[in-house]
Amino acid sequence: MQSDRKLSRNFLVLVSGEVVSRVIAFGVTVFIARVLGAEGYGVIAFALGINLYFSKLADFAVEWVGAREISKLRDSFEHLAAAIMGVRLGVILLLTVISIGIVQLTLPQPERDVLSLYLLTMLPLAANTKWIHLGLEDASPIGLARVLGEMLGLVIVLAVMTHTAALWVPPVAQLASETMVAVFLLLVLRQRGYRFGLTWDLKLAMPVFRSGLPLVVHIMLGLFIYNSDLIFLRLFRDSEQVGYYAAAYTVISLLSNLGLSYGMSLLPVMTRLGAGTPQERAEYQTALAQVFAVCLPISVGGCLLGSSIINLAFGDQYAASVLALQILIWSIPLSIFRNVPWSALVSRERHDLLVKAIVIGAIVNILLNVTLIPLYGITGAAVATVITESLVGTLMLAFAAGQGLPFVSIQRLWKPVVAAGVMGLVLLMVGGASLPVALFAGVAVYALCLGVLGGIRFTRGQLPALNV
Repeated sequence: MQSDRKLSRNFLVLVSGEVVSRVIAFGVTVFIARVLGAEGYGVIAFALGINLYFSKLADFAVEWVGAREISKLRDSFEHLAAAIMGVRLGVILLLTVISIGIVQLTLPQPERDVLSLYLLTMLPLAANTKWIHLGLEDASPIGLARVLGEMLGLVIVLAVMTHTAALWVPPVAQLASETMVAVFLLLVLRQRGYRFGLTWDLKLAMPVFRSGLPLVVHIMLGLFIYNSDLIFLRLFRDSEQVGYYAAAYTVISLLSNLGLSYGMSLLPVMTRLGAGTPQERAEYQTALAQVFAVCLPISVGGCLLGSSIINLAFGDQYAASVLALQILIWSIPLSIFRNVPWSALVSRERHDLLVKAIVIGAIVNILLNVTLIPLYGITGAAVATVITESLVGTLMLAFAAGQGLPFVSIQRLWKPVVAAGVMGLVLLMVGGASLPVALFAGVAVYALCLGVLGGIRFTRGQLPALNV
């Protein structure tokens, strides 16, 4: 119970900052999409999609394996942290120079210059100490740093793009945002008495990077599943179609990143509880049940209100994005669900199983994309994503079960299903209402039904808690 409360507290702190920062980022994205139009926004989305590969390669899974190692060495991690940051800085500097050179030689304008600017955002990554805070199970500075960073990006975008629709503004704003996050988190550690610089100690750092290599492969392939549809759309269609699809995916990205935050909060807890313990198994199954209870109503509501969401956020010019959003929204419970077995397998250092699941998923995703996108465009891309997420999530759950972590009992899932069904009927009845009214009605009905069914526990003097 103590570990469960600590996980909940860290997740709530982390996700609160993540929600606020993502809402700000969502607003920035909507503003950029409206100013640039579908074609210009398609250029930004394509560059962002490619930049994600380089950023994840530069990170080299340090946010995961680094957090795990810090959770083991809470009282003596400074030397390890200095070695990891020193080696990572050298690698990132080299990777930045090489990647910008490749882009300048291969891509046409305007993608060439926009992506080159985005690639500079790898540099602040070398100084980012988010993984240390996660390992210490101290999430509060992370949320605040993310909010401050996104606010800085918002100010830059609004200050410049209200006067000119320039493609260089979004990457410059992101560079400033990432730099602020890295500086803030580093200052917090120093204020709390942690002292470490940068050292080039390969002997100390390389075991951590080696343990992260299978995870890097998994992350890169998972990223390919996440945004390969943008790449294939650019190959088979045009920037405008990329823009329509990216608009729909903006909503999905907001929710998926919240799920990733939950997985990061869960990892050090699972590591601390120990492999094979009853506490680990209980935490794992409770996490699955809670994720299901939170994500199912999001997909139901998002599907029914997809047209209103797109119209309110992006305007009539993005009407072509509606069907893609209504399909993609069903990937949310699937993608967030799999963060639970992901965290459990990472804590046990069973990276081989993660790689196996993601390799199969990547192959299937390629086949689906090259088959469906030429025929059905963004609708085909959305269907390919949902099918792939279903496959990968099922494989990860099966592999976790093989490690002694069985799936949660179906009896713990019926309450959210009933409550989400009632919520869906109410949303159909108020379909003509404004989006804020419909959202309020949906949330209220779901919470009320879940509470009546006993899915929410009310304790005097405490916040309501899920009881699934």
